[in-house]
Amino acid sequence: MTNIPNRYQISASTLTSPAWFVGDFRLLTVSITTSTSATTNIILQGSNADGYQAADLGGLASNLGWSNITIVQPGSLNQNQNVGTGLFTFDPPGWRWIRSVITTNPSGTTIIFTGARF
Repeated sequence: MTNIPNRYQISASTLTSPAWFVGDFRLLTVSITTSTSATTNIILQGSNADGYQAADLGGLASNLGWSNITIVQPGSLNQNQNVGTGLFTFDPPGWRWIRSVITTNPSGTTIIFTGARF
């Protein structure tokens, strides 16, 4: 089995995260935390592209081979204004690769992917 980290965090600095290989995971959870400055959509995308390197997917700007899994809209994690936390579980995940896309201003948003192996 390939040595793949079971946790991957994206925090307030990038619009499109690098691809993360999740093909060996049985369960995949995604935790999203937002602050008052977060007024953006968060798109979770999956890909079944071949290869074992993120470079095989064409880089951050490439949309080739990516499909939207879900879109988390601003305020949907609402506790007070746009502040909130959401936890999503994909069972089974069904993709080889996953990434997040923050449509504007990633400030105040933290996304953590966690996988559980077979």
